[in-house]
Amino acid sequence: MKKRIVSKWLYPVAIASLVMLSACGGGGQQAQPSGGEQPAATGAESKEPIKVGAIFSLTGPNSPLGVPEKQAVELLVKEINGSGGVDGRPLEVVFEDDKSDNTEAVKAIKKLVSKEKVVAVLGSSGTGPSLGMAEFAAAEKLPMISMAAADQITNPVRAGIFKTPHTDVHGTKRVFKYLKEKGITKIAMLNDSNPYGSGWTTQLKKYAPEYGITVVAEEKYGTKDPSMSSQLTKIKGTDAQVLIVAGTNPGPATIVKEAKQLNLGIPIISSHGSANSKFLELVGDAGEGVLMVAGKLLVPDQIDANDPQAAIIKKFSEGYKAAYNELPDGFAGYGYDGLNLLVEGLKQAGGDASKLGEVLEKVNYVGVTGEFTFSADDHNGLTEDSMIMVEVKDGKFQILK
Repeated sequence: MKKRIVSKWLYPVAIASLVMLSACGGGGQQAQPSGGEQPAATGAESKEPIKVGAIFSLTGPNSPLGVPEKQAVELLVKEINGSGGVDGRPLEVVFEDDKSDNTEAVKAIKKLVSKEKVVAVLGSSGTGPSLGMAEFAAAEKLPMISMAAADQITNPVRAGIFKTPHTDVHGTKRVFKYLKEKGITKIAMLNDSNPYGSGWTTQLKKYAPEYGITVVAEEKYGTKDPSMSSQLTKIKGTDAQVLIVAGTNPGPATIVKEAKQLNLGIPIISSHGSANSKFLELVGDAGEGVLMVAGKLLVPDQIDANDPQAAIIKKFSEGYKAAYNELPDGFAGYGYDGLNLLVEGLKQAGGDASKLGEVLEKVNYVGVTGEFTFSADDHNGLTEDSMIMVEVKDGKFQILK
């Protein structure tokens, strides 16, 4: 077994006096290292910074994902630079907003390469934008760590392209494991027609036979559709025992509310694409009893103390809460883990960015999302075992035991 690499800044200290950082919606803004102040004792401020790009969906449909990702990265940049930077050099992150648009994401990464001369890129928040970015990054041999979930971002493996979220494969297997335990064999699907939802559709159909499950209804909706009642009516006419929904907010919340109005009468399981507080806000009382597959960071106070992730989840959650007066969700964790992995890779490469892609394949890291074990054949490094099933109960997420 490989020796696990743990860097001193992979476990940020929760400091109650952290300056409140804002989740700016505009693109092209730079995070000021250490909140704009460099401690004189480190000497890092006198050295050339290491410049990294970060393309997140700060506006548009994916903004509930991108905003917490940016906040987590800003918080970590402050902590890293406050501890002396990366091998004595300050870390500078240049942010861009892809506006939840594939074309804008590609324009942003081209700008970061040509104008900002970044050594690597984090992002994007969504699958579509990430796929476009990954194609460009691979051609440019630019290391990239995505915060999007679809399996096709890192499968097949491409040199230098990595991702931090659990994939749709992980989510599918975790949901099916739960359904098998409950004796459920017939499912209906209602998934977004975008790359994220389509990825889930592919994996649900692929792995259903392996778990003794039959898909009795397959429906899709558009990301911006205001209503899915027609699809739900069709599903109600089948013998499905459960409805699986894959999308990002607001779609899943709309589906849950309309399903209640139509008296759908079967449980709903939502994908980790909507696993955040925004879902609870949008769905209201209609969300009671909805199930969801998610990462452990969604319920930081419910994780067993003996869990390998418990310590880092606790410390990150406390630090994020101190800075933003709210608990982080899984999307914040994706950004946090992404930058931590990137920094660890830079350390292992001795600051030589040309070696970063190769070095990342050998990095092991216990993060808030899961235990990452990258390899030449796996640029995601996670398994479904680090995912959990939760239920909305009394307006909050509760882990299912």
